[in-house]
Amino acid sequence: IHQSMFLVRNKFYSNTQPRLSLRYLMHENWSLKAAYTQMNKYINLLSNSGIGLPTDLWLPSTDRIKPQASQQWALGVFNVPAKGYEASVELYYKTMKNLIEYKEGATFFSEGESWEDKIEMGNGRAYGAEFFIKKTKGKTTGWIGYTLAWSWRKFENLNFGKAFPYRYDRRHDISIAITHTIDEQFDIGAVWVYGTGNAVSLPIEQYPMLEFPSMPQNNYYTEYDYNNVQYYDGRNGFRMPAYHRLDLSFNMHKKLKKATRTWSIGIYNVYNRKNPYYLYFGYDDQGRKRLTQISLFPIIPSFSYSLTF
Repeated sequence: IHQSMFLVRNKFYSNTQPRLSLRYLMHENWSLKAAYTQMNKYINLLSNSGIGLPTDLWLPSTDRIKPQASQQWALGVFNVPAKGYEASVELYYKTMKNLIEYKEGATFFSEGESWEDKIEMGNGRAYGAEFFIKKTKGKTTGWIGYTLAWSWRKFENLNFGKAFPYRYDRRHDISIAITHTIDEQFDIGAVWVYGTGNAVSLPIEQYPMLEFPSMPQNNYYTEYDYNNVQYYDGRNGFRMPAYHRLDLSFNMHKKLKKATRTWSIGIYNVYNRKNPYYLYFGYDDQGRKRLTQISLFPIIPSFSYSLTF
C-alpha cells in the first residue's frame, strides 16, 4: 500500500494507492500472474488533437484540476518452453478519471484565458493484450514483442459526448531485437519497430467565410485558413501514416587490463523511412490545397567509443 500527497495553492490532495500482485505456479514451466494497481498522477499530459506542430504539455494538478486517478487489472500466463527461452501473454484493462483535453476550438496559443479555462475534464479506458517471446542462450539472442491495444477518451462537452480514440492510441505495436555474437570480439545487432499512426482530427468539409465589419476575429476558424470555415465530423477520426524503422549496429570489443573497450558503428533508420512528425495544410505550385507531412530523422550513421570498467 502506497500513500501519495500533493499540496498546491492551499489545496491538499492525499490518495491511497493499493497494489496487489499474485503468482501461481501451475507447472514447472508454467505460471499464472494476476495484478491490481490503483494510481494517482499529479502531472497531467495535455495534447492538441488537431494537425500542426505537436504541443504536448505537462501541467500540474491545481485547486481546480483534480489529480488523475486510474485502476488497472492484469492477467498473464508465463511459460519457459525450453532452456534459454521465455514466452508470455498478458491481458490488461485500465480505467482513468480526471483526464484533461482542450475545449473545442481552444489551443495553447489562444489568448485571454489561463490554461485551466481552456480544458475539459473527462474519463478514459484502455485495454489490450501483450505478447512476448525472448531467447537468452546461444550466439543469436533477442526478443519479439507485440501489443494489441485500444485507448479511449470520453468528455461530456467534446465529440458530442461520444467516446473517441486517444491521440496516442496505438492499435498495433511491434518490436523485434536481435543480437548475433560472431566471436568474443565482434557482434552485430538489429532492431525493428512498428507502430500504428497517431489519431488526429481533420476537417471533412469547408465553407467560405462571410466577413462583416462588426464580426469579431475568432482564432479557431482562422488557425489554418483565413478564408474558410472548417467542419469536423469527429475528434481523432483520422490516422497518420504508421511509424516504422530499422536500426543496425556493429560492435568491436577488446579486453584491456582493467576495462573493456568497445567501438560501435550504427545506422539509424536504415531504409530512410519518412516517418510523420506532424501534418499541416499547405498549397502546391498550382495553388491547390494539400495535406503535407513533415518528417524528421532520416537515415543517420553513428560512431561511438566506450570503456567499461
